[in-house]
Amino acid sequence: MAEDDARAYVLAFENNNTEAARFASQTAQRLQHGECKLVDIIKATGEYLQNTDPKIRERATNYLSAIISALPTKTLTRHDIPVLNLFLCSRIQDGGAIDGLSKLQRLDRYSKENAQELAQAIFDNFSDMSDRKQAERYQVYMLLNELLSNHRQAMLDMGDGSLLGYVHVVGGEKDPRNLMLIFSMLRVFMIEWDVSKHVDTMFDAVYAYFPITFRPPPNDPYGITAQDLKDRLKDCLASTGTLAPSTFPNLLDRLDSTSEVVKKDVLQALAACASNYDPATIAQFSIPLWDAVKFEVLQAQEPFLADEALNVIKNIAICLSRKASPHAPEWKADPLIQYLKPINKECLEHLQEPASRQAGASGDILKAAASATARSFEVVIKAIGPALFSLQQSSEGINNQRAILSVVNKVFEASIEVYGSWTAPSEKNKEEQPTLLAEFKDRLLAIYSRALMSTVREEVSYRLAAAKGLLLLAEQKHLVDENEIGLIVQHFNEIVLDEESYGRDELKQRVMQSLAQISQSRPRLITDITFPKFIARLPDDEDQAAASKDYQSVLEGLAEISVGKDLLETLIRRLLNKLDILVQTSGQQYPYTCAILSTVYYVLDRSARDPQLSLDSYFQRVVVGFARKAASASDGPLADETVLNLLGRTVNLIIRRSSNENKDEAAQNIYNLFRETSSNGAHHTSLILPSNVLILSTWILAALPKSSNAGILGEPLIPLIRILRKQADRNTSTKYSVAVEQACLKQITILINKHVSKQEDIAEVERFFYSAVECVSGSSSGQAEEGERDWHCAVRYLFTISKACLLRLMRFADQILISLINLLESLPPEKARYLALGFGTLLSQDEILSKVNEAQIRLLAPQRVFQKIVPMFSEHFRDPKATQEQKETYLIALSGILGSVSSDIVMPELPTLLPLLLQSLEISDANQNVKVATLETMMVVITKNPDALIESGHIPALTRRLVAAATLPKASRKSAKASAAMKTNKSIDTTMTDAPSSSVSSSSPKTRQLALHCLTLLPQHVKDQKTPNPLLSLKREVLNGLAICLDDPRRDVRKEAVDARARWFRNVDDADDSDEE
Repeated sequence: MAEDDARAYVLAFENNNTEAARFASQTAQRLQHGECKLVDIIKATGEYLQNTDPKIRERATNYLSAIISALPTKTLTRHDIPVLNLFLCSRIQDGGAIDGLSKLQRLDRYSKENAQELAQAIFDNFSDMSDRKQAERYQVYMLLNELLSNHRQAMLDMGDGSLLGYVHVVGGEKDPRNLMLIFSMLRVFMIEWDVSKHVDTMFDAVYAYFPITFRPPPNDPYGITAQDLKDRLKDCLASTGTLAPSTFPNLLDRLDSTSEVVKKDVLQALAACASNYDPATIAQFSIPLWDAVKFEVLQAQEPFLADEALNVIKNIAICLSRKASPHAPEWKADPLIQYLKPINKECLEHLQEPASRQAGASGDILKAAASATARSFEVVIKAIGPALFSLQQSSEGINNQRAILSVVNKVFEASIEVYGSWTAPSEKNKEEQPTLLAEFKDRLLAIYSRALMSTVREEVSYRLAAAKGLLLLAEQKHLVDENEIGLIVQHFNEIVLDEESYGRDELKQRVMQSLAQISQSRPRLITDITFPKFIARLPDDEDQAAASKDYQSVLEGLAEISVGKDLLETLIRRLLNKLDILVQTSGQQYPYTCAILSTVYYVLDRSARDPQLSLDSYFQRVVVGFARKAASASDGPLADETVLNLLGRTVNLIIRRSSNENKDEAAQNIYNLFRETSSNGAHHTSLILPSNVLILSTWILAALPKSSNAGILGEPLIPLIRILRKQADRNTSTKYSVAVEQACLKQITILINKHVSKQEDIAEVERFFYSAVECVSGSSSGQAEEGERDWHCAVRYLFTISKACLLRLMRFADQILISLINLLESLPPEKARYLALGFGTLLSQDEILSKVNEAQIRLLAPQRVFQKIVPMFSEHFRDPKATQEQKETYLIALSGILGSVSSDIVMPELPTLLPLLLQSLEISDANQNVKVATLETMMVVITKNPDALIESGHIPALTRRLVAAATLPKASRKSAKASAAMKTNKSIDTTMTDAPSSSVSSSSPKTRQLALHCLTLLPQHVKDQKTPNPLLSLKREVLNGLAICLDDPRRDVRKEAVDARARWFRNVDDADDSDEE
């Protein structure tokens, strides 16, 4: 029976693995039930195991491995396992033996002697694996790794034999997947074995791979990155200080490399070694390490290299602050002091010239060293503290004093990292020790206060450094008391409230942010000191606001500092009290009222980012109270469209973050606005006629969830949509108001998108759409017209319905797109161009119809619209009957769609889209929005899919069009220069600038800048490895065109032109030249 199963397995293995596994399973069951013995099975496979064909031997070995895998873990006895182990070890080079041994060593009864026997067999048979395939090598390494994991003590008992055996087997490996295993195993040996007798062997085994230059292939199935390998290699080098005499000298030699990547790897490895080696080892190398690493900070070429070097300096200080091992040799002096002494000395020497580059870098070094531990901070501050005061007193000039303050600020930051702040305790100071800055506190407060408050306002950078220092002092735990923090708060208040604006108001912004940070730890100080002063500066009415003109900065400050719950509630309460007074006034414009409403909205929106926070407490006061006032207002702020929209945003936010009961109450008062009336307004146009009611009701309707069925939302919606449509039409025939029309159309959008759900209602919406199409097309074909405004309103109504339906992908979505494109073809040119502009609204972001307001926006809607519309545009564009005006109209419509979809949607349609994009760059310069949308799309194409551009053969055409779009005509350049001269010289005759303005057509500054940016990207991404550079033949032409752009009147355009020329000079060259480089 055993012979039959063995024969069947061998025959079935190559063609039917499932059948072969069944035979192995049958044999395992018989072995488990005692129907046969292990010796019988081995004898049965003997003729195959001794066959001269290696494939037959591999199948026989696989047969034994499959049997072992199918057996329960307790089946094989302590007598069976050694027999199998010895047998498979003798056949270890045959295919399948490794797999069987891997399964065998996982068994509970696998002994220490078996593991050592297996390890020795591997060492003897796999000392050279250079001629084996990667998969075979990986199997061996996996088995070695399992032995190390499952039988660690057995490997330890082998002593140097296992250590050297492993190293010899893994030597010379290059495959990244295998190296990940090898580095892990070598790290175990370095940590748990005594490697002192084999330092050179272990170091060479690891350091041979430094630095890692691996680049993963595209679509790597294993997902191994270069950083993964670097991290494993770094862990090996940092695993034991025994390697230090070899590791540090070799790494420091590599630090002289010209490659920034290599330098970064070296510095990260040094930092890891400093973190893991024992203090006694690091003490021997601390000074040489400092001498080598300091240049990467003092003469830094790249900020990231300086950061890595500072990390090395800091980790050395952390290591030397630890107590050395009791077996380590004793040192004559504290190694931390020995290490920090030259650092402090050299940094102080550089600080003698505070404004120099090395002085700023010295501040970074001192911060890194001082922030390591409390001990290192003590050593640093005692060495440099008095010297910094002397330097500050003796320094002449604002620049030098600012540089000193900046260095001291870095010491403050180190102190906070070590000793903690009021809001963030430090793990390095578990004993809650006070900072050593306490002895300098009074002098520091005096110096910083004087620098902030007694310096002229033009010295912004100096005062910014002082403001930052005072904030850092206030944050120090157990350093300044509450009265002293109160003094700092008063200084900040004076700057915000009493100083006039200067430049970009950087100081005021910094101070307001500082007050906000102080409010987190000392809210009472802000409430008692800052709030009363700020509120007192707010005007009582619009006239006072117009006279003062500083209320904006006061409101910004109040919004910035009100981060805590108590401060927030206090601010909202006081601002709402101001609003109660303001809405009772009258006037023409209400900027102050708008500013207060904007502040309320900003603060509430910031607090509402917490998903657990509810705004129910503001529902009655804001939503109900101000809605009632707005409903009855005929003049004043609550009749102003800008004020109403700001109030509507706030109302919308509060309703969205309120309870379901409040949402139902809002739904019942969409048009009543919480007034005491007997009707809900669904069928009474008199209640929805005023613009103030319409605007507010739009925001309320948008805030309600689509599941709401209270009030009018529980009644038939089609009549309401008709009423709103009539309201929009009536608005065009009477005194026209953009806000009224927009409110009506937005409400129609909301109702169709969120609340129309019944099939009969959807069918009615479809009829609305086709009726709108007939209205738009009919009024252009000679039928009775109600005026240009009526037709424009009909177009906007058409796109309102279209957007609502397309975003939720109603069943007739495709017919909507077909109808809209057919309209483009049938309308006269001017009207078709206006209709084309509407395509930009179909997928554009909308504050009303948004995910936040629970609008139905299907994830696939943009993709489906784009994939449907691009082929249709392309077909119409290629139609020989299409006129040039019609083609331009299609491109305008396409640009509107392009501006609203992501690059992931655009890329699959690129072959169809690319000819259209090129044509878009040639249309008349009056359509700058089309060019902008096209150029933004081309930037994405060049960056993400340059191969498609190369394959299309459109590189020359695209490049020449980009140069043309980036170039300002000569007459326009003269006109721009004349205009600039007129601004600086009032005596220039104005007739000089009149002529060209109307006759010269040119691209807008944004268009020119985007075109130049595309030209900058081309040499960077368009590179064909198989053929000569396709840009090479265009180089001279492009450089000549860019030379003209260097004379552009706009600075940002000129800068982009400089970057583009530099890129074309460097990157576009002959293949031979690039190879030489």
